[in-house]
Amino acid sequence: MKIKVKLIGRYKDITGKTELELKIEKGDTIWHVVDVFIKQYPKIEKDKKFIMVSKNNTYTTPDAKIENGDEITFSPPVVSGG
Repeated sequence: MKIKVKLIGRYKDITGKTELELKIEKGDTIWHVVDVFIKQYPKIEKDKKFIMVSKNNTYTTPDAKIENGDEITFSPPVVSGG
């Protein structure tokens, strides 16, 4: 199945896109979607553990399963200065 992933911030800058279409299998998890994304854009590998992911506009855990029609968004990690 194919899903659309919205990209925010530097992920949009790195890919030159606001949205990607990724091919995954039914029942794959957020981690799998992140892995597919990183294979296409290895420059993002260093962010793997910190990518903020939302599913249907709600932040989710890496083990959340993806269903057909889910809206996935990747945001870069948020860092606050001190």
